Amino acid sequence: MSAMKVITGSVCLILLLCLGSKVMGQTASQDYFVTIGVFAKQDNAVRYTAKASKAGFHAQYAINPEKKLYYVYLLQTNEKRKAFAFLIKLRAESDYKDAWVFNGRLGEQPVVEIKQEPVIETVIVKEEPVVVVETPPVVKIDSSTIVKPPPAKKVAKGKFFEFQFLNEETGNEVRGEVHLSESNKAAQYQAFKANELIDLVAPRNAGGTYFLTTIAPGYKALETQINFKDPLTSSSGTGPDGELIIPLTLKRAKRGDYIEFNNVSFYRNSVIMQPQFQVEMDGLADLMKENQNYKVKIHGHCNGNEPRDMILLGTSTKFFETDPGNEKKTGSAKDLTEYRAEAARRYLVSQGITVDRILTKGEGGKMMIYPQTSVYANYNDRIEVEIVRH
Repeated sequence: MSAMKVITGSVCLILLLCLGSKVMGQTASQDYFVTIGVFAKQDNAVRYTAKASKAGFHAQYAINPEKKLYYVYLLQTNEKRKAFAFLIKLRAESDYKDAWVFNGRLGEQPVVEIKQEPVIETVIVKEEPVVVVETPPVVKIDSSTIVKPPPAKKVAKGKFFEFQFLNEETGNEVRGEVHLSESNKAAQYQAFKANELIDLVAPRNAGGTYFLTTIAPGYKALETQINFKDPLTSSSGTGPDGELIIPLTLKRAKRGDYIEFNNVSFYRNSVIMQPQFQVEMDGLADLMKENQNYKVKIHGHCNGNEPRDMILLGTSTKFFETDPGNEKKTGSAKDLTEYRAEAARRYLVSQGITVDRILTKGEGGKMMIYPQTSVYANYNDRIEVEIVRH
């Protein structure tokens, strides 16, 4: 005699249904986007997209679902080098000097739909009694009902501030440093990173006033003052830690046909370029291949003017990592920057650019964009590329 047991289970079928974009060009794929602006409000993204389109660009916008911000971009591609080649061209030939490459997903988040369908499996049990085992019910816990202890609240020695540097045209955040002093003629100052939470103690002057100067590469310095006793008049609101948000709108400095690079270019006291810098150098090479009437002048810079022990390329052909062929030498700051400019030229030549199209100049440490002891001092170790059309 035999008995038949019917076992009923369920399988969760997860269907990823990608929503169609509300805006032409939106996508949920992880690509490289050459971006010119980021906006919290969709209306602002629409206006900025229209402005770029009128300038002759194929501009689009899409939402970053993680940050809840709208990105305006001019190119979407899955090729990293193509993205950076377009980026360098954009910086060299347009007013979008602050453009950058975003790598990730833009577009609406996918919707996850879960359906349950019964699956019937037949099992033959011979000459054995059927044992019924009761499965205890599954208890679902609503995580929203779990009370978590609040994070420890930060306590300020003075008052929490965030000095927010914003591009006047796009509204994007700008990397930089804010200098605060207790007199508009004081030689000493406190330096803080922009766009970060800082704990500021009260000034010792009777007026309770700080004099403020913005330092941001590629932007005009802004000088203003803030009343520590009553900062609300300068604030746009408060942040999650109760910090007072002080927005500071910065104007682009007109710098002619200079191309600015986003990444720190060299290791300290070395001509070895950092690996993340290669994509921008490749973009420059592609720009010069596309435009045979372009020449460039590479300006080398460093942090400080004192002599130093240097690491040079030597016999090595590895531009983005150290190598036994590297050479050690002692020299001046100007020597170091000349070697840096020459290393950049050698790399471009290795990419097929003829040497007669590349001029070099070592500037030493006379054109630092941040003070030598600044928290951003490493950005003084860089090159700038000047486009020379002929």
